[in-house]
Amino acid sequence: MTQENTPPAQATQRRKPDPAYPAIGIDIDGCVDEFPRFFSVLASHWPGKVYVISFRDNRQKAEEYLARFGVVYCELILVNSFQEKAAVIAREGIAAFFDDQPEVLKPIAPECNVMLVRNGGNFDFDDGKWMFSRQTGKLV
Repeated sequence: MTQENTPPAQATQRRKPDPAYPAIGIDIDGCVDEFPRFFSVLASHWPGKVYVISFRDNRQKAEEYLARFGVVYCELILVNSFQEKAAVIAREGIAAFFDDQPEVLKPIAPECNVMLVRNGGNFDFDDGKWMFSRQTGKLV
């Protein structure tokens, strides 16, 4: 972890979200752990509701992981499929969602802005090119 990515020593408590601002959603693996300082600051200062939506099966470990990285949130939702993640995003009215997997972002409704977090699983740093499957991208 580089110094820029070093999370703060202790997370601050999340303020009550202001409903006048849109909700955002963040994935854990490939996002929070790739750039913890960014997501810690974003989550701590975002005035609207912050959701963490992750494809995990152990809530306690997810909570501990987020605390270790100093990421505060309003609600942690664990899902079992990409479709379930998209359904949660639609149900909660999340306006922007951060994930590192194009397969996850693909079924999300157009009303939600999606942010693809670059990492070694979706970007070839040696070639300087994004990696997509036939289901998630097309060459133009």
